[in-house]
Amino acid sequence: MKWTQVSLYSALLLGSLACSHDPGVQQFDATAVPSDEVSKLEADMGKALEAQVNVLSPNNYEKAKDNLKEAKEGLRDQDTAKSVLEDVAEGRAWLAKATAAAKAGSDAMSDVVQARELAVKEGAQEAFNEDFKKADYQLTKLTDDIEKNDMTKVGKMRGDLQATYMDLELRAIQRNALNTAQGKINQAKREDAAKYAPRTLAIAEKDIKDADAYIIANRHNKAEIAALSEKVNADADHVLKISRQVKEGSTVTTEEAALKLEGEQAKVAQTEAELKAAQAKLSEQTAANANLTASAEKDKAFQAKFQEAQSMFKPEEAEVYRQGDNLVIRLKGLEFDNGKAQLKGNNFPLLAKVQQIIEKFNGGQVVVEGHTDSRGTPAKNTKLSEERAAAVKSYLQSNAQTQNVQFNSVGYGFQKPLATNKTEQGRAQNRRVDVVIHPQAM
Repeated sequence: MKWTQVSLYSALLLGSLACSHDPGVQQFDATAVPSDEVSKLEADMGKALEAQVNVLSPNNYEKAKDNLKEAKEGLRDQDTAKSVLEDVAEGRAWLAKATAAAKAGSDAMSDVVQARELAVKEGAQEAFNEDFKKADYQLTKLTDDIEKNDMTKVGKMRGDLQATYMDLELRAIQRNALNTAQGKINQAKREDAAKYAPRTLAIAEKDIKDADAYIIANRHNKAEIAALSEKVNADADHVLKISRQVKEGSTVTTEEAALKLEGEQAKVAQTEAELKAAQAKLSEQTAANANLTASAEKDKAFQAKFQEAQSMFKPEEAEVYRQGDNLVIRLKGLEFDNGKAQLKGNNFPLLAKVQQIIEKFNGGQVVVEGHTDSRGTPAKNTKLSEERAAAVKSYLQSNAQTQNVQFNSVGYGFQKPLATNKTEQGRAQNRRVDVVIHPQAM
């Protein structure tokens, strides 16, 4: 937006603000709670302060602030609710007028307002308090004119004011990035670094000068400035270290000797670091090899038990499968009466073989899964599969020889068919009990 457009916009807006000295006051109704309204006004005043309303519309903001103070004193002195609310209402009216005027001032001097915000973010207000106060004083004088609808000085002063805030921002960035290092370098000079470590001092001073030049040209490149700050701090520490070593003179007596010793120590440290890294890598490889060996031994042991389990059952009794690290025994020869879940006597020899296999794995978890075909309702089939699985689980658990096996059972109904349920042969395959052994680590 061009300056002439901003001036016209601000003049039109402020014309309405300047028509009457006092703002229109909207009184509260009888149900308003004075303490609540005072708290709300105080909170809104805080938000306005963050938005720089205090400098963009200082007179209106101060009047709102005075009303807030009177309202708080009224609460403290237990004045009538009406009296306190009147102060709050008047404060709100002045705050509204201040906010509107601040908006106009911000639009008229957006570049100045932005420059001030950036300076505040970098800590210039605290670091250079007196200079910042002077700048704010000039800004409030200008915004005071804007409040009075006098725009004659805005065009003349805003460029200088923007430059002032930008300079404060830059000084704050330089201070944040370089002050610590500069302080160390100054300390080194006081300790005669120019005599004991002139070369190291010269490098540090050049680097801090180069960093300062970079900041002046690239003040908003935070990542690079942070890296430069870290570097100049390391340089400053180096000056102090080398200078003090030479001055103390017990190990080295010249800067060259100190730097040479430092280089040798750095090589030793690097060698040690490389050795540690190599040892760590070797340890990792050794651990990996040990894991591979353990895994291979575990797999070998499991495979032997798997083959033994396969050999124990006739084809019509059960099928034995391996699923990863688990063993599945599909009990083909397990018989139940139609719709029943009670185990028959002729089932016990088959279950005894299953029990022997469980004992060979010496612990772990055993899950008995019950399955049905699709005839009947889903609820009935689920219940029947659960009951049959529970019956098998109960037998295996009660006859277990080891105590470190956890037994569980689950019924799936006809949710996991192995074959089609449209033929008798398929349905027969789907009616089954599977015993899944999850062995513990071997």
